[in-house]
Amino acid sequence: MYVTTIDRYDIEPGAVTEWTVTARRDARTSAVPPSYNQRFHLDTARTQGVGASVWMAASFDVSGKPRCELLGRMFELFVARHDTLWTGFDVSAQGIERRTLDPVDIALTPSSARVISTRSDLRGYLRARFTEVCDPLTFPAYLFSAVTRAKSTTVIAAFDHTLVDGLSLAIAVRELSAIYELLVSDPHVTSEAVNDALGTAGSFMAYCEEEQRAGKVATVVTPADPRIRAWAKFYDECGGSAPSFPLDLGVEAGKPAPQASDVQAVLGAAETDLFERHCLDAGGSMFTGMLTALAMAVRLEGGPGELPLQFPLHTRRDSQWENAVGWLTTSAPLTVPVTDLDFASTLTDTHAAFRASLSLGSLNMKQIHDGVGDRYRRTRTDLFMVSYIDYRRIEGSDRHRELNARHISNITVCDDAQFWVSRTTEGLSLRSRFPDTATGRVTINRFVARFSAVLNAVAQQGVAAQQVAAPLHASGA
Repeated sequence: MYVTTIDRYDIEPGAVTEWTVTARRDARTSAVPPSYNQRFHLDTARTQGVGASVWMAASFDVSGKPRCELLGRMFELFVARHDTLWTGFDVSAQGIERRTLDPVDIALTPSSARVISTRSDLRGYLRARFTEVCDPLTFPAYLFSAVTRAKSTTVIAAFDHTLVDGLSLAIAVRELSAIYELLVSDPHVTSEAVNDALGTAGSFMAYCEEEQRAGKVATVVTPADPRIRAWAKFYDECGGSAPSFPLDLGVEAGKPAPQASDVQAVLGAAETDLFERHCLDAGGSMFTGMLTALAMAVRLEGGPGELPLQFPLHTRRDSQWENAVGWLTTSAPLTVPVTDLDFASTLTDTHAAFRASLSLGSLNMKQIHDGVGDRYRRTRTDLFMVSYIDYRRIEGSDRHRELNARHISNITVCDDAQFWVSRTTEGLSLRSRFPDTATGRVTINRFVARFSAVLNAVAQQGVAAQQVAAPLHASGA
């Protein structure tokens, strides 16, 4: 699944049809609380107002003559499977209240087709529509679209982040494409037949209730808990706040600038296999090897000898959440100590730190912040985060290239850098999100070039590589 941003989304023009939710009855108040991630996201949205949606979208292609009636039914059957798509939020100064519809009261109404003739205009239109509709302060905060042509169709499902995470987008591609194929065989296929074919979809509402119950266990959030002590120490070492990218991005903390994005392949498929093998043989892993390369790149660009960061962890450990669409992640802290620009030694230390940090991801962020109290304060809108997904391990990924599957993110504003590393059958790619300043662009361009150079040096020479500190070529300056 190729990870990109809306300004870089390469989509062939055509006729755009949208399916919007219309409710047959008014939404009712739900006793199910927002998850911690949802509450944090909604609190941020409340300060920024409507129009700054951090939406995410999944797209894939269908060959053959478009059949819009089947596409509409496909979306309906998908919504019926996932209860997060039945809900939204009423956000006010008094608090956050979940609103919900019964699935039988949800109808999807198609628009008239709108022909858009250039890639640039189509990207601009989709971005505007998704930003308008997929807003956390609106309900419902998602939109289904299809771009039809004479012999192919691109299906796009866009959601505000309150409703999905990255793995949910891969689930959406797998399920929507499978449902469409079932409909082609039998246009009258039922929800029961779809569920039999795809298996049970986990309930994100049940997940939110379970998270709330866990958060009420008093002993979990006491300062004496060793996990809380570890988080507090991490925040102390970051100056009492979350970590920030240590290189100059040309922006002040708490004063977001327009966001820039960069998407690059940083390591080819064969080289990625070699890199992983070298890391495993040295007692590390693909993930800790990638973090080691990233920290060394920062160090080589003038950064510190220790790199604190946070990384997301999915919380789908229970099989009942495996196929749930929702936001099922937490975060764990990690400090990468760069040992004299020695990749092998740094990898050993990074892997040990990673193994120790995994237990810290067993808490949600509300439990953590309740536990550490005033030892944490939020100073930035964003935090320095590094994510990694190996799409090859996700069910349905064997069809991603055939389907031209895409993960698309909006571009908004930011005051820190965040990085998403994704592995596919084509190798490693890096998506960077950072402030669109002159300094930020130079810094990230050099960092990405350095990161790629370190990865390639280790792939070619092993963890004892002597070329990790080699000068960058002029193109990376």
